[in-house]
Amino acid sequence: MATNTLIKLTNLISKLPDEDLNTLYEMACSFFAGHLSTDNPNCPYCNCSHIVKNGHKCGKQEYFCKGCGKTFVSTTKTLMANSHQPREVWEEVIKDTLSGDAISFTAKRLGISHDCVFNMRHKFLLAVCQLQTENGECLSDVSELDETFVLDSYKGRKLPSFVVRKARKHGAKAEKRGISKEYICICTGVQRKGCAIAKTVNRAKPSSKELQEIFGNRIENGTLILCDGLKSYHSLEKSTGCSVKDINTETVKDFYNLNTVNNFHSFIKGRYEFYRGVATKYLNRYNALFSLAYRYTADKIEWICHQLLDVSCSSRHISCKDVKSSGLLVI
Repeated sequence: MATNTLIKLTNLISKLPDEDLNTLYEMACSFFAGHLSTDNPNCPYCNCSHIVKNGHKCGKQEYFCKGCGKTFVSTTKTLMANSHQPREVWEEVIKDTLSGDAISFTAKRLGISHDCVFNMRHKFLLAVCQLQTENGECLSDVSELDETFVLDSYKGRKLPSFVVRKARKHGAKAEKRGISKEYICICTGVQRKGCAIAKTVNRAKPSSKELQEIFGNRIENGTLILCDGLKSYHSLEKSTGCSVKDINTETVKDFYNLNTVNNFHSFIKGRYEFYRGVATKYLNRYNALFSLAYRYTADKIEWICHQLLDVSCSSRHISCKDVKSSGLLVI
């Protein structure tokens, strides 16, 4: 049927005078420029580039995919899916989160509610966790591993029945001196002039099994790992092919040191104190943020917004239900 229509149309066009042919050509160019624009995103379902505009839906540009026949809007499968806030607001929330600003500051600056910014921030944090898993950044060259400790926190809710200590005020210290059950361990790894990794799996110093869980797939073969003498780190040699050196047994202190990872710890503690603590159940979300924000430069914001706010085949949609239930730390 379509072939017959095309033949009839071709016959009609062939009978037109030159002036009308020129007019028809200009009209066709104008039509395709508006409907087959190269600015149209690829289909988030099949990645097809044969996309045409299909009106508007809920105030957003709708598109139709000629490949799979599905329709989508400019926020489908992005972090902004089902959100009432425009892209400009999302970009500002992302910038403030990376800069370490408080939720109340962002809410006041943008004129939106505290709960709205909270949900947007935690959707972003969960998306950062996804990005780190997908990108699989690995430590290489010369890297430093160590752990730091922060007080546990039940910020925003009453103490659970299994917690025997009294509630602390913001800025208060632990009841006992030294490392106790009140502290949460953050295992960290930093490549000198490279990426940073932070993750929590326990309260005490990490065991060999726990270090394998954190760093087993995050260290390249041949990497020189510097540590402070904890024997558990040596288990990484067999599984990753790295070389682990204890800085306490080396004499060349200008090279064998943990200055870089200690600087990362200072960065984490600074953010942690500014936030007046982070609820322990959300700690791994913030660990992903600390890893990204450490050595963060403003030119990364464009890449991050492209990854999370532009339509692509990778689903970035995170619901408010996910904020309450996904990626929570239970220890």
